[in-house]
Amino acid sequence: MRTTKSPVLKLLTALIAVALVLLVGGCKDSDSDSSSAKTTTTNAAGVSSGDDFSCPESNTIKFAKTKFVTHAGLGFGAFHRYIYKPAKNGGFKKGADGRIKAFAKAGLAALFVKREVRLAAEDAKANPTLCKAVAAPLKSISDKISDAVSKARNGDLAGVEDVEKSVTGVMKSSKDQGDEITPDENADITGN
Repeated sequence: MRTTKSPVLKLLTALIAVALVLLVGGCKDSDSDSSSAKTTTTNAAGVSSGDDFSCPESNTIKFAKTKFVTHAGLGFGAFHRYIYKPAKNGGFKKGADGRIKAFAKAGLAALFVKREVRLAAEDAKANPTLCKAVAAPLKSISDKISDAVSKARNGDLAGVEDVEKSVTGVMKSSKDQGDEITPDENADITGN
């Protein structure tokens, strides 16, 4: 028998997620491997980044492209639904109806996006073509998302716009490589 969470418990869970996002906002991922070479990549959108990884000459995991498209679609869909659209529609402005709930969802979505983008980046790094085109910009998105939500809390939406530009760039680069990402705005960010 499936039990449902009460609205109060859901809100409490979301508020804890927001607090975690705000606390972890300044932290950066440390996925560097000391044995890998420093690689600077520039994708089709012109985003350049130097990260500690090297691209393989052949696939290193099965279905890397399929997994990449799935994880990126989930992460980008959650970003659009819970962060970008509310920001554009004024849901984060002081005095907006449902602002607290919008931030709770945005904080939870930021954690979900970081996870899905990290998984998408791992899959991209396992494919030679995707690695060169999108691995570095994906890391950039992961690094920026929590900070963007934190800044939006104070009315600064520049971070959200910056993440949107990066998401759009990754989607374009991926499509140019023949792997179109479809954002899934119905992603379950609560894990239910």
